[in-house]
Amino acid sequence: MSQETLKNQKLTVIVDSLGAELQSIKTADGTEYLWQGDKEFWSRRAPILFPIVGKLKNGSYIYNDQKYNMSGHGFARDNEFEVKQGLLSELKHELEYELRENEGTLNTYPFKFSLKVQYKLNDSAIEVKYIVKNLDEKVMFFGIGAHPAFNAPIKKGNFEDYKISILPDKERKTIPLNTAEGTLFLDQSVVKGESEFPLTRELFSGDALVFETPEKTDVIISNTIDDRNVKISYENMPFLGIWSPYPAEAPFVCVEPWCGIADDDQTDGNIATKFGINELLPDEKFECEYIIEIN
Repeated sequence: MSQETLKNQKLTVIVDSLGAELQSIKTADGTEYLWQGDKEFWSRRAPILFPIVGKLKNGSYIYNDQKYNMSGHGFARDNEFEVKQGLLSELKHELEYELRENEGTLNTYPFKFSLKVQYKLNDSAIEVKYIVKNLDEKVMFFGIGAHPAFNAPIKKGNFEDYKISILPDKERKTIPLNTAEGTLFLDQSVVKGESEFPLTRELFSGDALVFETPEKTDVIISNTIDDRNVKISYENMPFLGIWSPYPAEAPFVCVEPWCGIADDDQTDGNIATKFGINELLPDEKFECEYIIEIN
């Protein structure tokens, strides 16, 4: 494991090679915005979800009539990435990491691939890009997503002083979770008009809030104490999860843009027909990006 630091006049960002995972986002005054992984609540900080997002029904999937086991959110978060480049001026502003298939991944995911993760500092924002390439000779199926956790409170106040706003303010489809299995009740999806969610513990009593977000989306974490906020912006990531552990009184909330999603409760397990799955032909690339803006 190794850590790299990106820095400009407004932000200092630390990334770990294990999972290519964000470790810290600090402003010039030393305020930490990223959750610091207290094991009492949740030991991770901003894991990358690949090659699945969420949980598989019964912890497995079927490909070419063969069963493969895989834990929730996939294996990328627990694999060592290679640091590919750092663009150095007086300070480092960009990083690129890469993960390729290995003996361990092939046991649970029979595809050759490249997953590149790029981090770029741009004023008070961190741009995060995922690039997936199919290095195999067959069609590749995958999901990918982000899972960054942000302090709530950031500096002052309590968890309940914060709220989540999803923009544009419009009706969007929400998908309930089977909390016992971690799968989705797709047939119980409903369209709701709520776009603003004051943070309470009970908000997450049914696990994560899951939304379909087919358009450009901004998610803002703000509070009633001061002007500090975090904005997560993305497009071409069709699902969104909002999560904080329940009933633990954890001082953080996760904002998770996804290109992929947990299994439907009624799935037959075939990865090729999995709801929300992405596919790539040999040598094809897939890209998606989200931006964390610190205010």
